[in-house]
Amino acid sequence: MVNNFPVLTKESINLCESEYKRSTGFSDKTLMELSGFACAKEILNFYGPFNDDHIVIYAGPGKNGGDGIVTAYFLAPHTKQITICMPATSSLDFVNENIARIKNFCANVTFTSDIVDGDIYIDALFGTGFNQKSGAGFEKIIEHINNQPNSVISIDLPSGVGIDVDSTSNFGAIKPDLTLAVGCLKSIHKHSKTSAICGNVVLLDIGLPFILLQKHAENQKVAC
Repeated sequence: MVNNFPVLTKESINLCESEYKRSTGFSDKTLMELSGFACAKEILNFYGPFNDDHIVIYAGPGKNGGDGIVTAYFLAPHTKQITICMPATSSLDFVNENIARIKNFCANVTFTSDIVDGDIYIDALFGTGFNQKSGAGFEKIIEHINNQPNSVISIDLPSGVGIDVDSTSNFGAIKPDLTLAVGCLKSIHKHSKTSAICGNVVLLDIGLPFILLQKHAENQKVAC
C-alpha cells in the first residue's frame, strides 16, 4: 500500500491540509492532536511497553515540535519519565497551550533546554518547515543523537533533511531507526538519495482522505 501511496510536495501538503480543515472545521491544533496521538500509538506498537524507560523528546519551535509535545502527552501514562528538550521557545499559541496542559497534568514529564541522555529518543526538531536558517544552532543536538546507541524515532522527517531532496543541511541530519510519516509520504521518504537516512518508514493515518491526497498529487503533476 505504501509503495502506491501519493507522494506530496510541501506546497501540495499545505493545500491538502487547508482543504481538509475547510471541509471538517478542524484547526491546526486539532491536526496536531491527531498527529501526536497517531505517533504515540505507533511508538508504543514498535517499542512499548516502556515501563522504567526514560524517553527524551527533542522538540523544535514549530509545528513538528508541537507534534512531539502532543506525542509526549499521550505517551506519559505508559512510561516512567519523559524529558522534553526545547532549545528554542515556540511562538505558536496552540503549542504553548499543550505545554501548559502537560505541566498541569503530567507529573512525569519535565522540560529543559539542555541536551539530555535517555533510553529512547524522539526527534521532533524540524519537519517540512525546515530550512538552513531555522536549523542554525542545532548542530550539537544532531551530533549528540547520532553518536549514541539507543533507538531514535523521527516524527515526519529526520531533522536536518528538508522536504526537498536536495535541501539537507550542511551540518548533516539525524539518522533515525524509524521515521513516522505523518498523513502522507514526502519525496525524501522514497527518493534514492535520502530514503536510507529515514530508516524504517511508517505512514501514519491522521484522517486525510486518500481521494484528497490523490487529488493534490495529481494537481502537482499538472503544475510541473
